[in-house]
Amino acid sequence: MTPLKSKLNLFRQSIMQKGMHWLHRKPQHQGSNPYLEGVFAPVTEVEQFDLNVYGEIPPQLNGMLLRIGPNPIHVGNPSLYHWFVGDGMLHVLRIENGRAISFKSCFIETDVVQHTKQLPLKNGFRRGSNGVVNTNVVFHANKIWALIEAGTFPARLDLDLNTETHQFFNTDADLPFTAHPHKDNQTGYLHAICYDALDLRHAYYEVLDQDGYLIHFVKIPVKHGPMIHDCAITATDILIFDLPVTFSVAQLLKGSSLPYCWNDQHQARIGVLPKFGQANEIQWIDITPCFVFHAANAYRNEKNQIVVDLVVHQHMFKQSQQGPFEQQKAQLERWVIDLKALSIQRNVIDAQAQEFPRIDERYTGEMHRYIYTVSFDEKKMTAANQLRCHDVLEQRLTTYSFGEEWMTGEVIFIPESKLSLEGVGYLMSYVHHLDALPSKVVILKVHGTEMQLHAEIELGVRVPLGFHGNWVDFPQ
Repeated sequence: MTPLKSKLNLFRQSIMQKGMHWLHRKPQHQGSNPYLEGVFAPVTEVEQFDLNVYGEIPPQLNGMLLRIGPNPIHVGNPSLYHWFVGDGMLHVLRIENGRAISFKSCFIETDVVQHTKQLPLKNGFRRGSNGVVNTNVVFHANKIWALIEAGTFPARLDLDLNTETHQFFNTDADLPFTAHPHKDNQTGYLHAICYDALDLRHAYYEVLDQDGYLIHFVKIPVKHGPMIHDCAITATDILIFDLPVTFSVAQLLKGSSLPYCWNDQHQARIGVLPKFGQANEIQWIDITPCFVFHAANAYRNEKNQIVVDLVVHQHMFKQSQQGPFEQQKAQLERWVIDLKALSIQRNVIDAQAQEFPRIDERYTGEMHRYIYTVSFDEKKMTAANQLRCHDVLEQRLTTYSFGEEWMTGEVIFIPESKLSLEGVGYLMSYVHHLDALPSKVVILKVHGTEMQLHAEIELGVRVPLGFHGNWVDFPQ
């Protein structure tokens, strides 16, 4: 990436925006949008210090619970707004020595946000079809990074959540990134499968070292511009989910802010690429059409087969063009990939509709036992849900209800100590009131499939239902 490329991309963004305004210059029906109401409705930036705590915060938890999601600063036509493209807002709860220190919500300081606030633009280069950064937030190379897919650069933040710059980590690479890199615990490297909304013929395999430097990348030939939201790694492989949600010119011309939809003409397939491999080493296996947003984990079993646990949607963006809720099956499955036979065996772990699978991430790429997911109602998007703890070794399931008036977002596992067994620690999540009352953070003590309430922290303000987050320990 160079200053000239960045300026040319900003010019391209402005031309695309003007083109979209011209295509839809005629007044349109200003319909409602469920992703702008209730638990999804946008909020303003805030910082709170006097937080009520019920129960006891574990004293060994000293750090920040980060969560990011869409919080549009302005919406022109609600009927054309898609949940996935709202301006990013970062939320953080800081806890230390058994005390809730503070809670803060702030925008990722993109150009649109800064223009709206009439503030100076942040440093760095600009890339992609727009500047929104709203999907995941990770800690890498001693910095907080807000992430999104489809081409836009990550945003780097300091520990006070100030946006410092927009760039491809600590490199000058002109490449897209993803919202879901996966860390190899043996090396500290991030492995990622990425795509660019402006390049319909390639996906990208990228590896960043522990200091944020790009050490490997490969262009992967694809068709139709598939949306590849996540990937999975084993000790030796990376999995590519090339599935039938693809870029759609028709949706673009209709005014969709996320021009992707279900494509019956796109062959669903899974690619297996050796770590640090080249595109010609990928082994592709065709599968029945479906869609995967999130994988829990993958590993090689004793037969050298690849086992991957993931949430599988029957389809996606086939009906709704405002968000992912489509009243269809979304179940937790185990896929066993046999590379000798080039076959995939699919088994259902849990047929209940659910999403956001997480594990004890010390076991990323290795055999895991516990998966934590969040259920949802197949018929009503805004209904109370449950945390589901799956013991995939003994095929047991336990659930935890936050109450009929509450919805939890993604749940994050934090081990009790570096030496504790898998599944011994704490589960933390942001929990949202269905009547749009103030939100809270819930801490559960967990031992295997046993879960008990440990503490509730009232935030005093509402946090919109959003996407992903992580726990970050305070620097020692």
